[in-house]
Formats: sequence, structure tokens, C-alpha cells
Amino acid sequence: MIKLIASDMDGTLLDSQKRLPPDLPAVLCALGARGVTFAVASGRQYGALRRDLPDLDMPFICENGALIMHRDEPVFLDPMPANALPDVLRAARGLSGVYPVLCRARVALVEASASPAFIAETARYYPDLQVVDDLTAHAGAQDVCKVAFYDEGDAQTHELPVLERALGGELSVVLSGEHWVDVMKPGVNKGCALRALQQRMGIGPQNCMAFGDYLNDIELLQAAQESYAMKNAHPALFRVARHIAPGNDEDGVLRVIRAQFAL
Repeated sequence: MIKLIASDMDGTLLDSQKRLPPDLPAVLCALGARGVTFAVASGRQYGALRRDLPDLDMPFICENGALIMHRDEPVFLDPMPANALPDVLRAARGLSGVYPVLCRARVALVEASASPAFIAETARYYPDLQVVDDLTAHAGAQDVCKVAFYDEGDAQTHELPVLERALGGELSVVLSGEHWVDVMKPGVNKGCALRALQQRMGIGPQNCMAFGDYLNDIELLQAAQESYAMKNAHPALFRVARHIAPGNDEDGVLRVIRAQFAL
């Protein structure tokens, strides 16, 4: 019996215009009445998820699984080792159009020397944003969930190979979008966070359903027995998921949920 549903946001629950399904609150209310918990699982900052889902009581798997927040309190945190952060921040210094974001549990930091267009774009995804002179001055923080690198060009062909060569032996380097690469502590991913949430709830993968569309959703789908790749997903997800859901512009997540629970 399904007790927990986890869904990625961008490309999955959100449509291509970044809009939530209008009847999401009603569906979640119906799920709650059946004893089913719905959680979002995103690479996004907690502040961004809370901004977009302000009135919904649910667990938030944030920062690609390094952090779980529930009712504005951290219930799980697996931060990066502070001694690795200076090397991470230096790894892409020579790349044109590549900027790091130091993602802490409650705030994201960028450097004032970065492109104004990048800072404005980053503020869309990280509403709790602080602009500082030098990120390395904050490298001793004990609550750094990840370092996200934004690439003005194609991240997969430009910054990803460089970061993999520099950091891949010791840290997890994950392509999380067309322009984004996330560097995290090894073993930290959405799937590990989902398993932590399962343990907290006293359930197993057989009681879970998960939805995703991109490479940083692979472990999330592997942690749920009823796993769905969106029709618009990266091809790699079709090899992992047990099922295919309609696309994110077809209300795919809620269509599957309505059918499964006869809502």
C-alpha cells in the first residue's frame, strides 16, 4: 500500500511554464484523508519551495537530497565536508560564464563579481540569496548542502567535464539541468533522502511512489517501488523507472495519482 509519494518539481510536477497544477491542494487533501504523505524532492533551495508551496503541509526534500525540512524545521541534513569546499570553489574559476552558488541550509551565497544577469537569474531559484565579496571566506560553514555551478552555455559539454576531472574522485558531480551542475558529498542524493524519510515514517520502498524527469532523479526513482519517469524525461530515466507517466505539460503526476487512488 502506498503511504508516501515523492515528486520532483521542475519538468515533473511543474509544467513548462513553471506552473503548479491548480488542483494540487485538493488532491493532497484527499491523499491526506487516506493516510498518504506527499513530498516534493527538488534540487531547489528550501526557501524557493516554501515560496511556491506556501500553504501546504508536507516534507520538503531540498538541495538534491542534502536537506529535508518539515514545518520549517530541518529533520535531516547531510552537509558537505567543510575541508573540501575551498577546492570545490576553485575548480571552475578559469571557465568563462560559470558561477558558483554556495548553498547553505537556509541561505544561498553568490559573489558580487558575478554577472548581474546571473545574480538576477539565481534569485529566481534562490529567494533567500546573499551577495558576498568572496565565497571562500564562507567555506568553513558546517551546513553547506551543495555547491551549484551555473553555466551560461551548455553545462553538460562545458563545465561538467572540468568539474568531473577536478572533483569527481572525491565528491559527487551531478548534471541537474541544462545550465546547472551540483557538487555534493558522495552518496547524497534524492534517493538517500527519500530512504531517510521512509525510515522516519516506518515504511519501506514498497510503500512509495516517485516521479522524476532528470538525471538527479535516478536515485529517487530507485528508492520507490512504484517509480515513474515523465514522458518528457531524460532517456536515462526510462531505463530506471518501472512506469512512464504522461508529460509535465499533461498534468502527468496528478493524472497518475488520481488513477491510482480513484480520486
